[in-house]
Amino acid sequence: MASSANSSFEGLSVSEKGTLQQGDQTYVWRNESSTLSTRFHNAGNSSLYEFCAHVEDDDGKRVELDCQQMNVDPDGSRRVTFDFERYPEGISGERNVTVVASRGFGNEEAVAETTATYTFVERAGDHDGDGLVNEREVQLGTALDSRDTDGDGLSDGTEVDDRGTNPLDPDTDDDDLRDQQEIILGTNPLDADTDGDGLSDGAEVDDHGTDPQDPDSDGDGLSDDQELALGTDPRNEDTDGDGLLDGEEVDRHNTDPLNSDTDGDGLADRAEVDRYGTSPLRVDTDGDGLTDSQEIALGTNPNNPATTVGFAGLALAVLAGLGIWYRRSRYSVAAVVRKRGSDIVKAVKTDGDADLRGGERDPAAGDPAGAPPVEAQVPLSDDGRVLKMLQEESGRLRQSEIVDRTEWSKSKVSRLLSRMEEEGKLTKINVGRENVIALTDETPDWADSALR
Repeated sequence: MASSANSSFEGLSVSEKGTLQQGDQTYVWRNESSTLSTRFHNAGNSSLYEFCAHVEDDDGKRVELDCQQMNVDPDGSRRVTFDFERYPEGISGERNVTVVASRGFGNEEAVAETTATYTFVERAGDHDGDGLVNEREVQLGTALDSRDTDGDGLSDGTEVDDRGTNPLDPDTDDDDLRDQQEIILGTNPLDADTDGDGLSDGAEVDDHGTDPQDPDSDGDGLSDDQELALGTDPRNEDTDGDGLLDGEEVDRHNTDPLNSDTDGDGLADRAEVDRYGTSPLRVDTDGDGLTDSQEIALGTNPNNPATTVGFAGLALAVLAGLGIWYRRSRYSVAAVVRKRGSDIVKAVKTDGDADLRGGERDPAAGDPAGAPPVEAQVPLSDDGRVLKMLQEESGRLRQSEIVDRTEWSKSKVSRLLSRMEEEGKLTKINVGRENVIALTDETPDWADSALR
């Protein structure tokens, strides 16, 4: 506000009719009537004043809108108003409006003025270019001067007309993902849990790394929220790596998806279910006193208690024939032979306190003096099986033969042989399209030639 000779205006306002207030911004409907109002305080001796209202044009020059004369008592005040039916066609957007007071007529001497800034718009126009006309923005409460009122990355018009989202809320469904982010991800910005798995889209994306469009991200038969409740990994179909899907363990077998050997009998759950037909929930499926894994090692049937007696008797006969003294109170099961491929595996069951590794027995345990030690042989490791096969074949064997004999996958055999070669246990020799595997001390002289 400017003043002269101590005369002054008390602000400038426009009537509520024909205007809209949003924050600090006043919008004036250009094609509708409104009233401009201010109060003038006269500090001079003159009583006759002329008041003129002006608005800036596109070049910033003042364009006169209206003028009027009136008397104002010395040291008195009076309200000055201007009624407008509409504003000039060229007036739109943000403009400065000024009222000037002059003594006499024809603006001979300006004594005071006041200025305010208004934005002139039309109801049918789109001031911010967001696809919503101004009148509709007023109805919705969106900003006339912002394409994206809620700042979610979607224009107000897109939210209202295309997506059905709330242009006043950046996260319409309150799932902690902004509306535009959901559009990009392919989730539903109107549904906090797009895939209906019990986890909000935001939690799946930001916290768990699961797929918000798939209720079972890893396809194991358990929904993502079920897995989190159980403690399994919703991104890994087989959390414990036992060969059974988490969903199969929970819904079909009642096994523990976090423990590869639920009953602790030494056999993985899948081996019990798919290979041996034993119960992954019972250490001793047939209740004969031997664990399932012991029966597998002995070659007896872990599903038939009757097979234990016969095989145990056979074991005793074998041991007696070899002249090995057997004491029932110390050893519950002795060795028995089982064939698989070219392997012969022997297993010995002890009562937990006997030393079967060789050497002298403990006299305090009641063993006869000088009794020969019993040697325990366990199933061969993968490395052991390969080395045994090579020894039986004079130190050399085709890689394809190893695959056939072990019934392992080609990839497993390839990885195993590569590791064993790195450890110096064998040599891989490339002959045409085939690999010949040789023990290190059986590697032929030509193996270092260009044929390798």
